[in-house]
Amino acid sequence: MTDAHPIYAEDSILPICVTQTKVVEIVPFNQIMVEHAYHEGEGNRSYEYWHNAHVKFFNAEFKSANKVFTDSSPIVCEVFELIK
Repeated sequence: MTDAHPIYAEDSILPICVTQTKVVEIVPFNQIMVEHAYHEGEGNRSYEYWHNAHVKFFNAEFKSANKVFTDSSPIVCEVFELIK
């Protein structure tokens, strides 16, 4: 657990929530757990939806950095708690 409390803001002006980071780990993309995908809360919360959306996202991000995204690319996964 960390002592940091990130504040997320809408349009970088108005704070919308404060979180407390519980766990941060670097995991190969193909080893990210179904539970992590579910807790991100995207789409219909299925692993398939999460996986497809993130393959598209990471391919674009890696390409913009002149890198190649693969199933074994390291991904930072964060688990956090909403404080307020």
